[in-house]
Amino acid sequence: MIRALRHPAPLACALALLAGCSGTFTSKSPVSRAYVLRAAPAATAAADAAPLTKPAYAGALRIPAPRPGPGFDTDRILLLRDDRELDFYATGHWAASIPEMIEALAIESLRRAPLFDAVYGEGTPMRSDYFLQISVRNFVAEYTAGAEAPVARVVLDCTLGRRLDRSVIAAFTAEGQAPAAANRMGEVVAAYELALQQALGTVSTSLAAAAK
Repeated sequence: MIRALRHPAPLACALALLAGCSGTFTSKSPVSRAYVLRAAPAATAAADAAPLTKPAYAGALRIPAPRPGPGFDTDRILLLRDDRELDFYATGHWAASIPEMIEALAIESLRRAPLFDAVYGEGTPMRSDYFLQISVRNFVAEYTAGAEAPVARVVLDCTLGRRLDRSVIAAFTAEGQAPAAANRMGEVVAAYELALQQALGTVSTSLAAAAK
């Protein structure tokens, strides 16, 4: 199993540095590589929404910064052991925080689906008619008893509302899960990508259903 490692700086080395020692310091800690996730292909994203000749909603959508659940406001690639112990991989991290990454992929996915005239993110000066608030309830690679490789699990709680009066149009949960092909960082990241694509596909279909 890939284990997360934590190595506090040795006190002796700290004292030597304060004393002005010279020389080359070689770290034994594993190198942490940055990983990105991709949205589903355009054809898949469009198929997730109902076939439409025009946008289902007359207006633009804004996606504010997702609200992270406890432990998810981080760029660490998280793992869960024994159903309670939250940890992270030492050899990899996300290129942005989990909420930022989900926001970027949600915007890209919904721009490909024929649901709104336009889709914007946090901080844009453009006018919007609707908002989609996403809360990150789960975003972990879960190890179960006896399993060599983890299962990536994504759970997003979503609320679609009108900007003008802040009324709620629909509230739903979007989930995705995918087993990693092997207990290696590349395969774990690929499982995360598929699980997030599944969840965002559910977001598209749920928004299309709410429009009807």
